[in-house]
Amino acid sequence: MDMSFAMNTNDLFKTRLQVESFNKSIEKAGRNVTNTLGKDDFLKLLVVQLENQDPTKPLDDNEFISQMAQFSSLEQMTSINKTLSSLISNYKVTLSYSLLGKQVEVLDRATGEQNSGVVSEITFSGGRFEDEVPKISFNGLSYSVDDVVKVSMSRLD
Repeated sequence: MDMSFAMNTNDLFKTRLQVESFNKSIEKAGRNVTNTLGKDDFLKLLVVQLENQDPTKPLDDNEFISQMAQFSSLEQMTSINKTLSSLISNYKVTLSYSLLGKQVEVLDRATGEQNSGVVSEITFSGGRFEDEVPKISFNGLSYSVDDVVKVSMSRLD
């Protein structure tokens, strides 16, 4: 009597379909579910796979090493993504401060027109500059720093 519990491709596919079906039923109940497996899910699946492998046909070392390398690469890419996002946010803050007192032209996305003026104020509506795009103000109006199309030295009028 064969008591092998190793998951082959067919079993994995069927399990994935069941998980997706279960996730859809949860979503209908109003809960938020992601459709991706995380680090913990991967490690749990790996442990189950190792625990239930057939002793006469152990897991292929190359496959195991490949999966671990892919997982390690994914973790590193996620870390790099977070670091780059933080760097971009900090760059936008630095850029916005450098615009104080400068003549700028911005594209008003609502009207499609370009407006210009001397930047008099930088604002962060949420109070945390890491979480948002800074707003520059001139002539009583506020614009996203992303809308700046031209910067020049302030003209003395």
